[in-house]
Amino acid sequence: MLYRSGEGAAETHLRAFAAALRARGVRVGGLAQVTERDAAGRKVRMDVIDVASGAPHDIMQKLGPDSKACSIDTQGLAGASTVLRAALARGVDLLIVSKFSHLEAEGQGLAHEMFAALAERVPVLTLVPESHALDWLHATAPVGRLLAPTLEACWRWWGPHGLYDELLSAVPADATARRVVVGLNWTLVEGPDGVGLAQTPTRDGHGCRPPPGAGDLTGRPLAELAVGARGHGPMAQAIGAAALNAALNADLNRGDLAGKTANGLDLFAEAAATAETPVMVGAFPGVRERAPHVRVIERTPGPDRHPEHAAAALIPDADAVLLTASTFANGTLPGLLALTRPDAEVTVVGPGTPLSPMLFDHGVTTLAGLVVTDAEGLARAVAEGCGARALRRFGRDVVLGAPAGL
Repeated sequence: MLYRSGEGAAETHLRAFAAALRARGVRVGGLAQVTERDAAGRKVRMDVIDVASGAPHDIMQKLGPDSKACSIDTQGLAGASTVLRAALARGVDLLIVSKFSHLEAEGQGLAHEMFAALAERVPVLTLVPESHALDWLHATAPVGRLLAPTLEACWRWWGPHGLYDELLSAVPADATARRVVVGLNWTLVEGPDGVGLAQTPTRDGHGCRPPPGAGDLTGRPLAELAVGARGHGPMAQAIGAAALNAALNADLNRGDLAGKTANGLDLFAEAAATAETPVMVGAFPGVRERAPHVRVIERTPGPDRHPEHAAAALIPDADAVLLTASTFANGTLPGLLALTRPDAEVTVVGPGTPLSPMLFDHGVTTLAGLVVTDAEGLARAVAEGCGARALRRFGRDVVLGAPAGL
């Protein structure tokens, strides 16, 4: 779904993106193209590389330098197509397909495998020359999109498909939940090395029901609970988000990941004060006094608050965006991040913020959350229905910033 503008760079981005996802446990299969040219710009070699095995497949006809014929070896391409079919057969989260060009626009080349993947609801990422952009959109309507040929565009596109799967890959397979507490306002999951929090959904909210297995959640694998974050009802999502945070925050508890002590809301207020179009998802008390022109999006709109469907119009124009940690617990975070500008300051704030550097690839610039230092005290407070301010007694504010140049 990438415009191929600057062929070599786009091919490199596609291979790098596939490798990064595979390193995070995402099941990626398919073919990525490598094109070599001589000093005069003539193609001298074209391979498609199996992203799973690294095996190359030559797809270039050996034509003379003055030939005007298509350089693609259709037989070589047909042979390489078996890689796509094998990837679909074994099950993948993302299929990489080297290109969508004139052959695919005519229903040949790798078109059959692409459309088979889309029919199975497997996301497909490919390179599309500008000359065939309309062909791509027509062939893949209504799901097809065109992205800028950058890594940033790839990550934002991928987030709604697989951000939670990336985070789930960081949960140790042998970790179990030491304690699960579902309080009036907060949900807590304690793992072997960390404690995670998420806002408890309102009991009268749409689709909210007791979690399956309530009463036997303590002692279950942390990864089993964390799967709920993908979306199996509001309560399962909250428990899943808290379980993910219990695993992700462990690196900060052990000192494997460094963070600084700061208040994330203060940091956003400073950025919003000088920003032209700041947007905040979720109403925080006191921020408007420090940044009067901030636009607020809320699920329960009111005076000076925009409804949640306004996000699609407001966030792409914003140069500073604050997202509450509740967006992680309710499953809206990936879609909101996909709307942000590549140059925007994007802050995720709240006790339930997932403190994972993986989110920096998805457009976040600042993560501001809570690392729990008194699990016993916090568990009692959560069970007794404490509010957000009371949580800070049992932990420390931690801020992680995206590395410079990311």
